[in-house]
Amino acid sequence: MDMNMEFNLKKFKLRILSFKGEFKFLSNFHPCKKIKSAEHLYQASKTVLPKEQKGVMRAETARRARELGQLVTLKKGWDDMKVPIMTKVVRKKFGDDPVLAQQLLDTGDAELIEGNHHKDRFWGVYRGKGENHLGIILMKVREELREEENKKTKTA
Repeated sequence: MDMNMEFNLKKFKLRILSFKGEFKFLSNFHPCKKIKSAEHLYQASKTVLPKEQKGVMRAETARRARELGQLVTLKKGWDDMKVPIMTKVVRKKFGDDPVLAQQLLDTGDAELIEGNHHKDRFWGVYRGKGENHLGIILMKVREELREEENKKTKTA
C-alpha cells in the first residue's frame, strides 16, 4: 500500500494523508493549466498592491511564490478572507483543467489530508494535529465537481 494512503477499518474509508507521489496534483505547488500554480494565485491574492501581486505571479516556483507571499502587504481583514479566497483558487485550479478535475474526482470519497512537515496546522496536519482547511476545501470542490458531473449526466 502507498505510504500516502491509509485504510481506516473503523470507517471503511480511504484516507490520503499527504499530497505527494501519485497525489501531488492535490498540492497547491502542482503546476496548473492557466496559472503557474494555485500557490502563486493564493499568495498574490493576499495583497491589493499590483507590484507585489505581479512579483508573486512571476515567481519561478511555487515555493518562491510562498516566500514572496510572506513579505507582501496584507489586505485589511486578510484572516477573515483567506479560506474563501483559497476556495476560489482551488475551484479555479480544478475548473480550468479537466484532467486535474478528473484526478480529483477519482479520489472518490477518500478523506483528503494535507499532511506536512513544515508545521502548518491551519491548512493541513502536522504530527497528527491540524485543522486541515486545504483538505476540507478540496473535498468540497470534489463534491461540487461531482454534482456538476451528475447534472450533465441527467440532462444528456
